[in-house]
Amino acid sequence: GNEWWNSQMAIEVYHARYEELRIAEENKWAKKNAEYPAATYIWRYMKDLGWNDYVCAGIMGNLMAEVGGQTLNIQYTLYGKNYYGMCQWSKGYSKIWGAGLSEQCDFLRDTIKYEFDTYGSKYQKGFNFNSFLNMTDAQQAALAFAKSYERCGSGSYGMRQKNAVKAYNYFVG
Repeated sequence: GNEWWNSQMAIEVYHARYEELRIAEENKWAKKNAEYPAATYIWRYMKDLGWNDYVCAGIMGNLMAEVGGQTLNIQYTLYGKNYYGMCQWSKGYSKIWGAGLSEQCDFLRDTIKYEFDTYGSKYQKGFNFNSFLNMTDAQQAALAFAKSYERCGSGSYGMRQKNAVKAYNYFVG
């Protein structure tokens, strides 16, 4: 009888601790969502796809350069004459023009493999989407995304890499 009672008490303690941790995690995300709703949505969307923190930070660092003013305040409806959205897709991607945040995340998800498999060599010989998903450095992931997906000018590479570190520290650190 004593062993059973001790195990029941241990189970109750573990359940209570689990609930404390669950609530703390919820509160953490609620705070981040209140501060940077779009960035938090995008981050959690990417994490739900199973992408690691370095990859997510690398992508976020690029979005911060594209439409965040080097901050996590992602203005995903920003557009110019020929570009729109969180990745500033060109008008050639007319399907995404005017889309909301969830549609833009879906579009990124649906196009990223092709873009990396096609243009990954702009980052490194033999580099592809699978290589990208296995990266373990936020700054290198930012550079790989800039060269392979955004295909932007090299003048912004350093800023995108600094942004990736900021994003990593905010969401993970």
